[in-house]
Order: sequence, then structure tokens, then C-alpha cells
Amino acid sequence: MPAGPNPAWWRAAGIWAWLLVAGAPVPLTSQTNGGHEGWQIPLDAATELNPVPMNPVELAKGRSLYRSKCQRCHGVEGKGNGPDADPNHAPSDLTDGRRASRNPDGVMFYKIWNGRSKPKMPAMKSDMSRIDVWTVILYVKTLSAPASK
Repeated sequence: MPAGPNPAWWRAAGIWAWLLVAGAPVPLTSQTNGGHEGWQIPLDAATELNPVPMNPVELAKGRSLYRSKCQRCHGVEGKGNGPDADPNHAPSDLTDGRRASRNPDGVMFYKIWNGRSKPKMPAMKSDMSRIDVWTVILYVKTLSAPASK
């Protein structure tokens, strides 16, 4: 009898296909920021593009969402000095162009969506839709100055 396909390989391929169809979670990685673990970000997040078009209407929505969901910690201007900011671990300064250049849209999305516990950044997935998070990102990008070289 001729040698056929390896049944173990087919079984493994079938399991992977089933996991993809069943909606298995996207592989995540934990990123380090300032020595603290906790960001849960998909491996391909840096290449994800914002699906919300940049225009005055969407920027106005993003500003409104920022004011209601983010400003209390990140501050009016995005400097991390809002009234609910943790004095021991100030929220990110969203005006820092160097920091912004290290956080492409997809990475920002998952930081906002998933949050982390230390230092605290509340997960917004129970407070905002995915589109709302992308819309906030449009507005937040207008707060940062270009990174100086």
C-alpha cells in the first residue's frame, strides 16, 4: 500500500481550522512599558489601520468621546494630569510625539480596548464600541506634537 498523508498532520490541521472557525481568541502578547507588564496586544496590532475616516465630523465625535471617557485621567489637553489621574503612576502624556510615534493606531486600539491593571488603565471594551475607540484615536492623534529628532 502506498504511503499516504500523515494522519497526525491532518488531525492537527483540522484542529487549527476548527479553532479559526469557532472564533478562538487572537494570539496576544504582553508588552512592557516602564517596567510594568500588562498590555494585551495582538502580535499584528502594529499593522492594523484605523477604519474610521479622518474628517471634521469624526474628529468632533472623537473629541466628545475623549471628553466623556478619557479626559478625567488624561486631562483636557492630554498631558496625563486629569483630576482622576493616579498621582503615583500618571497616565500617558498623549501630547508627547515620541510616545505617539511608538504607538501606531492598532496598538493604541488594544491598549484602550483591553486596558491593564498596573499602572491602571481601565479597559474601555465594556464602555465603548470598537468604532468609538477608533474614533477616539483619531482625536488623540491631534493632541501630539510631531516627534523631534
